[in-house]
Amino acid sequence: MTHPYIMVAEEKYGQLLRDRCRHIFSGTCMPSHDHLHHDRVWKNAAHLIERLIRAGIVTDQDLAVKAIIASFFHDTGLTVNRGPDHGLESRHICSAFLEMTDLTEDDRNEILDAVEKHDNKEYTGNSDPSSLAAILSVADDMDAFGEEGIGRYEEIYAMRGIPAAEMPGMIVANVLSRFRHLESTYRMFPDFIAEMSARAETVTNHFQIKPDE
Repeated sequence: MTHPYIMVAEEKYGQLLRDRCRHIFSGTCMPSHDHLHHDRVWKNAAHLIERLIRAGIVTDQDLAVKAIIASFFHDTGLTVNRGPDHGLESRHICSAFLEMTDLTEDDRNEILDAVEKHDNKEYTGNSDPSSLAAILSVADDMDAFGEEGIGRYEEIYAMRGIPAAEMPGMIVANVLSRFRHLESTYRMFPDFIAEMSARAETVTNHFQIKPDE
């Protein structure tokens, strides 16, 4: 059964955010990062929050509300800037939406910081597994794994003008970095780690440069 915190977030913001995100991407052809990607990231974030609540690690009643908003705005900046620094544009777009909510200034800033920095994949230092920043970042990483992740990488890297010959090595390194962060942050959930490891391998195996190539 879905936890009440997540149900509240869905009931209050779910449809509104889906409509807003679909509208933002209506003039942009980017299947790998469109409104459906944002919906998947929210579902991933909700999954992580459910686990954290059951484990007694999360007690913040507003975390799900902050997570659903951050999830549906994190990549909206790609409609303006397709580079890896698009988080700043996403922050601006999200900020305009937050002005219409009753969230506190602290909560707004927490959402905006998570949105802006979600695509920083250098992962310096240890992440707090219960933080909105870690949840959003890992929820986004989860969508980069599996069969869907292969097409996602190919599309966004091509849009950024990365030569095809350079893509495999860059993609493999990026996937491994994402997975190491996920593994170190949520090591308390070994079944989750095992599932994500298999999905990450699907992508790395696809792009791995073979010895005879």
